[in-house]
Amino acid sequence: MKNLKLVLKIFGVVIIILLLALAALLFTFDPNNYKETITAQVEKQTGRDFSVDGDISISVFPWIGVQVENVELANAEGFSDQPFARISQLDVKVMLMPLLRKELEVDKVRLNGLFASLEIDEKGNNNWSDLVAQDDTDAAQAAQRTAQPAETGERAPALAALAINGIELVDATVLWNDAQTNTHSRLSDFDLTTAAVRFNEPVAVQLNTRIKHNEPELDAAVELTTNLTFNEAFTNVLLDAMLLEIEADAPELLKEQLKIALGSDINIDIDQELATLSNTRLTAMEAVLHATLDVNKLMSEPVISGTVYTDTINARTLLDRLGIELPAMAKDSSLTRLAYASRIKADASQVELDDIKLNLDDAEVKGWLHVPDLVKPVVRYKLHMSPINADDYLPPVSAETGEQAAATGQAAATGAATDSSATAVSDPEIELPVELLRNLDLQGELTMASVIVSEIPVTDILMTTQARAGVIRVDPLQLRTLEGNASASVMINVKGDVPDYAIGMKASDMRPGPVVNPLLAGVFGEQDVTLDGPANVVADIKTRGQRLSELKQGATGNLRFDMGKTVLQGVDFEYFVRTVVADYLAARSLPVKPEWRGSFSPETKTAFHRVHASAMVANGDITNKDLILDSSRIKVKGEGVVNIVRNDMDYNALVDIEPASRKTTAEKLLDQPLAVRIHGPFEQLAYDVDKDQLKKLLGDMLEAEAKAKVKKELEEEKEKLRQKAKEEEEELKQKLEDKLKDKLKGLF
Repeated sequence: MKNLKLVLKIFGVVIIILLLALAALLFTFDPNNYKETITAQVEKQTGRDFSVDGDISISVFPWIGVQVENVELANAEGFSDQPFARISQLDVKVMLMPLLRKELEVDKVRLNGLFASLEIDEKGNNNWSDLVAQDDTDAAQAAQRTAQPAETGERAPALAALAINGIELVDATVLWNDAQTNTHSRLSDFDLTTAAVRFNEPVAVQLNTRIKHNEPELDAAVELTTNLTFNEAFTNVLLDAMLLEIEADAPELLKEQLKIALGSDINIDIDQELATLSNTRLTAMEAVLHATLDVNKLMSEPVISGTVYTDTINARTLLDRLGIELPAMAKDSSLTRLAYASRIKADASQVELDDIKLNLDDAEVKGWLHVPDLVKPVVRYKLHMSPINADDYLPPVSAETGEQAAATGQAAATGAATDSSATAVSDPEIELPVELLRNLDLQGELTMASVIVSEIPVTDILMTTQARAGVIRVDPLQLRTLEGNASASVMINVKGDVPDYAIGMKASDMRPGPVVNPLLAGVFGEQDVTLDGPANVVADIKTRGQRLSELKQGATGNLRFDMGKTVLQGVDFEYFVRTVVADYLAARSLPVKPEWRGSFSPETKTAFHRVHASAMVANGDITNKDLILDSSRIKVKGEGVVNIVRNDMDYNALVDIEPASRKTTAEKLLDQPLAVRIHGPFEQLAYDVDKDQLKKLLGDMLEAEAKAKVKKELEEEKEKLRQKAKEEEEELKQKLEDKLKDKLKGLF
């Protein structure tokens, strides 16, 4: 027993000595004495200069903690002089005894003045890849050492309990400088604070920061708040009432400050690799988007699915606030009611939009659109649009519009005669997304119930579009309009350096009056010219070019226009020809009676039983040689050239009127075909009558009339002479008879 007591006493003394030694060590140990060792070790691992200019404080009991100030890691060689990373202060303390029970109790974690500078030089090298490579190697080695067979079942919690009195990350700054693209970004005033952190208890989180960028210029304030909850195994995370608010100034893009608010309740299940976003609401410039989404395969290949819809959006107001100026529209309420809804399914490579419902004012688009390959891209769709009045979205039409256009055209024509440079028409290059079109794989169908364009209804529209390997085709394009049918095919080929275009069209039984009447009014100079009758049109045109002028110049192909029974109102061919004849005769001192000239009647109708014209298109010219307008009393033939590059024409028409009488010189001239030349720019067409023809006709007629008169006079004189000779003969005969009678009387 005595020996045992002695051993215990000795053991007790040893314990006391050890405790006294440990206490002496704790109270006399100064980690600042090891700065050089720490610095050397970090520099060895990173290959960069490292410094600790502040104090290092360590506590052991009851808190195991460290506080360090003014730590700095230098930049990589060849980059800027500012440090790669810097920390003004770090303070972390963990309660010792709870760790033995797998419980983590942490005092408030404080990180103040974090600074990082991420840089890319002109050759594309960055200043962090060497550190990342080292970290990847260490991580791989650690993973290899700790690799264990995968376990099944419920994951055991890493900690039995967790208590952190809060996190404070204050005044952090991160710089991004890319010398290759000359872009610079700055994330500053980054503050992250939380309330006390516990398992399965909501943690209030608030984040604030400011972001600046140079190209495009951007200055944004960001604030994030949420209540964060997670379980012991960190397999279920809930961000309740998450709200992200951004206020951004981007003067190069926006004329006013952009305010964005994104709110959502987010539930993340790590084991199921599932995130659910409910009550999601995105607001920007009074436009509101709602969504309910699931994100499956969250940790591997995320797949988003759910529904999205918007509140009604005033697109006019939105675009104006975005600095986008819309052209004037005929209807002030156009683009004021825009709404969208659909189901969505998407991952990193594809997007599917089903049950689309897009409302545009009074019109609605329904259908689906799939993009199975976002990279190529590959697009498939089938959409239907309800009736829409396109005139509501076109510039307003007023009484002054025609007068202004005429004045503009006349001024342009006048300028052309005085200063060709003043009439130079802008001919910008047609900017096609060539690379996108070359890679695009598209196939879709769009049907439209009806569209009103220039007050002309177009119904039963079918547009089937295909695009592959740089060739885009709309075939068929079918529609009904103007009481007839039309089908067309359109092709754009961007395989080569210069795009190729082709269009083929066939239209049957269409009444083109509403389309051609304005053109006829311009040609004939009258506002009430109308054409009525069924027409058949065939067109086959090909061209290539990068500007509108090149497309016009390079166009080749054929056109054909045929009409059967056709009524032309407002063009009085006979009055036109009578006026020409009367004016010509008056100028030759051969006036005609005013009633013969007549007066213009806008109600005059000419019924043609055939109208035909065909044309060849080449080198910017539309050449026609066979115009025919054929009626019972009026026949018009014509040939000439319309140049679509210069926007002018030179056309010769022959108007043949069959008069009711052919007695007078005027009536005889009226009976001869009249040659008329129409030429000049479209804005100022000129009409010339072939006066040489009239002169020759009149000369021939006058000569014929003179010869006939002389002949008549000669015949009359001959007749007089014959009559006189006959009378003299009769008189002589009578005298002889009388003389003979007298002689006979003497005999008896």
